[in-house]
Amino acid sequence: PGVPLYLTLLAPLLETQDLDLAADAARKRARELPERAELPILAERIARLDQELSTAAAARRALETEEDELGRAVSPLAAEIEAAELERDSGKHKGRDAADQHDVSQAALRERKAALEEREMELLEAVEEIEGRISAHESEIDRCRGERERLEDVIREAEAEVQVEVARLGEARGGLVGQLPPTIVAAYERVRGQERNRGRGAAALTDKRCGACRIELPSLECRKMLEAPADALIQCPQCRRVLVREN
Repeated sequence: PGVPLYLTLLAPLLETQDLDLAADAARKRARELPERAELPILAERIARLDQELSTAAAARRALETEEDELGRAVSPLAAEIEAAELERDSGKHKGRDAADQHDVSQAALRERKAALEEREMELLEAVEEIEGRISAHESEIDRCRGERERLEDVIREAEAEVQVEVARLGEARGGLVGQLPPTIVAAYERVRGQERNRGRGAAALTDKRCGACRIELPSLECRKMLEAPADALIQCPQCRRVLVREN
């Protein structure tokens, strides 16, 4: 006897499933690229650095404002000290009391001026320290953005490769599906689309067993399946996968 007609007719269904599973695996690779998991981590780090940079810049502006105010305060003090010295040198303070009063006043002015200048130095050092932090943050942000671009390039390249692979598999699949009865294809697609079946909508019927769930069919039921027309839709009574008869 020759090869049963159903073997010739439905054999492409299992090949179609192999192609579908290969396409599913390719898409999964693209979805689960490790670079994808790194992107949100980088985004969070960039956002945190941006916030820290903004805070540091605000602190620098506050220090610079205080530094400007101190500069405006020191300038008239220096002018006042200089004017008092010129006045003394001109001989206007002739009495001892006037000279003593002048010295006390000058000492107070110089002490105040020294305190302001000391604060100015502290502010300059604080600004310098903040500018160092700002520079470090900016460098790290640039590095993170560069790394993000690299990861995005890797993802785009992988996605492009997957698209090519899926297109090739789809073209081969189209040639196989065209050989199958529409009712068989529709049932296969319906079962394959159910999440619990993990993309498998067909299975071989071998030695009275479903190749997917491995249930052993009763002899009578199995014989009826084997005797059904070549284009008959036969499904496993347990998992509902389309069965391709092999014996």
